[in-house]
Amino acid sequence: MGIMACYLSLNDALANEVVQLDNSSIITKIEQLMEDRLCPVYEMDKCWDGLHFLLTGVSASHPIEDDPLSEAIVGVHVLDTEDFIAVIGSDELPRILASLQAVDRIALQEHFNLSAFREQQIYPNTWVDEETDERFEELTLELQNLISFYERSRDQGHDILVSIY
Repeated sequence: MGIMACYLSLNDALANEVVQLDNSSIITKIEQLMEDRLCPVYEMDKCWDGLHFLLTGVSASHPIEDDPLSEAIVGVHVLDTEDFIAVIGSDELPRILASLQAVDRIALQEHFNLSAFREQQIYPNTWVDEETDERFEELTLELQNLISFYERSRDQGHDILVSIY
């Protein structure tokens, strides 16, 4: 199955409930929210580290503090480090969204090199040169999907709960 990333769009009541939970209860709550479809969810699956690397040049395992592109993937405020859970506040979302929208996709494609993904051991370890075009399309589609999800969340005044486990 592997390590997957999910992004949950939480209204104030749900966000307040989640941040009050202890580490052992957060995962249970996330799974309940997703299973019962109690909030909008975007599942990035296994592309989170690849997209982080594409946008920042480093693995998501080394988040860049105060970098909105890094924060877009891994969140801003860490709630649980064992099972990686973080939050992006609704007030932080516009700054992050503006950075995502400003990404120059032509420049990304010009510098896209799957051997760099392999050298940096970007998860998952499936970066084969023969699939360069497909992988770039996959990552840029995830980028666009994340932007759309964040735009809807911003418009509703929601916080984002990031779960990577």
